[in-house]
Amino acid sequence: MNILVTVGTTKFDGLMAWLDNHFKDSPHRFTLQIADGNYQPVNFPWFTFTDEIERHYRESDMVITHGGAGSVYRLLEMGKRLIVVPNLERNDRHQLDLATVMAERDHVLMVTDFDDLASAIDRCGTHDFKPYQREPFHAAADIFCFLNEKKGS
Repeated sequence: MNILVTVGTTKFDGLMAWLDNHFKDSPHRFTLQIADGNYQPVNFPWFTFTDEIERHYRESDMVITHGGAGSVYRLLEMGKRLIVVPNLERNDRHQLDLATVMAERDHVLMVTDFDDLASAIDRCGTHDFKPYQREPFHAAADIFCFLNEKKGS
């Protein structure tokens, strides 16, 4: 199985080091996107950033991603099997909030303890996820009107 691990634009060295050290004998083929992280994997191919991330998404059978909204929503829209590992190395906790909601809605599997990744990968391959449906955002017109009213006052 081809597994892409992506962290978007923010480093997540703890995840990269853990995967590199614990999955080096795995039958799965991992590719790691490390962003501007300091840890450089030795057991798997990796890259920092690429203009071809969509190709990497398409070629993966499963994706392990941080909890960034851009990554999570894009991968869900593509129908990818998704494990979300919120980046708790960050000062804020918004990734945990998003991952929790998506897991509760059964769109993703969420892992907060790296030791649970192996079982999550096994489950993710056969889990019957609830398909994600993008919800249209209709508030843009209301926000625009509100801002114009404020500007005119």
